[in-house]
Amino acid sequence: MSLTISLRSEVLKTKRTAAFYFTLIGAAIIPFMLLFTIASHGMMGDPRAKTDTINFLFNLSAEVLSICIFPMFIILVCTLLPQIEHKNSAWKQVLTSPQTKLNIFISKFVNVQLLMLLFIIASHIFIWLVVIATHFILPDLHVLQQSFNLGHLLETYGHLYVSVLAICAIQFWVGLRSRNFLIPIAIGIASWLVGTLMAAEYHSAASPYFPYSFHTIRLLPEFKAKLTQVEWSSFGYSIIILFLAFMDFTKRKFSK
Repeated sequence: MSLTISLRSEVLKTKRTAAFYFTLIGAAIIPFMLLFTIASHGMMGDPRAKTDTINFLFNLSAEVLSICIFPMFIILVCTLLPQIEHKNSAWKQVLTSPQTKLNIFISKFVNVQLLMLLFIIASHIFIWLVVIATHFILPDLHVLQQSFNLGHLLETYGHLYVSVLAICAIQFWVGLRSRNFLIPIAIGIASWLVGTLMAAEYHSAASPYFPYSFHTIRLLPEFKAKLTQVEWSSFGYSIIILFLAFMDFTKRKFSK
């Protein structure tokens, strides 16, 4: 069985679970909060909010996603997807199907990446809906006539995606290993909290080496000089961790 068929099978399984809808709901959280705030209290007090509304809303959304929402989404989705096999006791059936363990492993990880991309794309669509709604809620701002810096937005989300690759690889491995839904969640949330505090609160010198700090470092001016190092570290960690995870996956015995 080819990798394409294995991936298609994973995507079809995902569509029948809460993970797909959870992705869309998660992507809508920040846009909904922004729309509610604008509709009830008007535009935020930041001067850029009125003169550069579109870019302001997209940048604000990206910052909140980077600090909290996107890492939490990765932790949860890397736990939910492996639970499909754990919950249905289907690992033995999957492993005896005509596909290699490498194809199974890659297709599951790529499926996670597809959900991450869906999250980002859906978030952009929802923010555009907020922008359009704001144009009519606050017509004096002439929002739709303002400029939009697409290049900066793509660069921002490119940095965000690379910075969370290490977290994704770690949580993917933990999710594959654990039959208990709560263990990967607890490990992920605790590590995220420690990493965020290390970087944002204590400005620890160890932050650029701790994967769960990477998503916060990119927003802190004091770590700006180390941003390239952090992103290469995230990419490198993800490769090493995925290699170790695959070695572990091939050696594990699944009784069910």
